[in-house]
Amino acid sequence: MRGLAQVGTRKKPEGSTLGDILETLGDRSFGWGFMLVGIVNLLPLPFGSNAILGIPALFVATQLMLGRRTLWLPDFMTRRSISQKKWRAGALSALPVARPLARLTRERYTRVFRGGAEKPFGLLMLVTSLVLCLPLPLTGWLPAIACFVVGIGLVERDGVIVTLGGVIALAAITVAATMAFAIYAGFLLATG
Repeated sequence: MRGLAQVGTRKKPEGSTLGDILETLGDRSFGWGFMLVGIVNLLPLPFGSNAILGIPALFVATQLMLGRRTLWLPDFMTRRSISQKKWRAGALSALPVARPLARLTRERYTRVFRGGAEKPFGLLMLVTSLVLCLPLPLTGWLPAIACFVVGIGLVERDGVIVTLGGVIALAAITVAATMAFAIYAGFLLATG
């Protein structure tokens, strides 16, 4: 996305640590966290794998809800170094996806990012992340899509895209609640 190819090489000529990259990204690091979780959980994986692969979304959403300015990761992760060569290779491989997204997004409706709005939105994403971790049928894809869309909006500071992600998150929560109620009602009928 915009300027991302240079982020990993700004600090040191030989490359950067993951901590350097998170610091440079600032609050956009939350967007990258959600995007990565969304992409991984949209892969065709065995049923129930989202119960484990959705856990990082809980981690990201909790920090967003608590109002952290940058995504925190444990030291053993932030000390890992990424060479300029690997960073450039990763950035080039992302271009086919990044270019169309850059055309669709722009910095707009930025009041979504001001006035402590990240706390209630973080709560919404925390509930969505819990839904993502539930091993219920038909509940994995919508929260993963919501995480991905919200991630794009946070990275690009596009309030319209973040709002769209929030609507998808609400739909995901509604579908999960409906499925849980249907399973519970079916269980009562079967045992009654």
